[in-house]
Amino acid sequence: MPHTKQTICDFGLHKGEPYTKLPASFLTWMVGINHTKREYADAELKRRESAATNRLTEPSK
Repeated sequence: MPHTKQTICDFGLHKGEPYTKLPASFLTWMVGINHTKREYADAELKRRESAATNRLTEPSK
């Protein structure tokens, strides 16, 4: 199943929340412990990094 805006965490403290709403510390923890759903966490962290980078490099209007 690909990571999407609707991908929902199905375990732990954040069960029922979309990955887009999870704290970065939780996502980083998932990647760090090699969690079985780490690919979702990694994809969301990369999406956030890309969004932040694009905003910072966007030309002034």
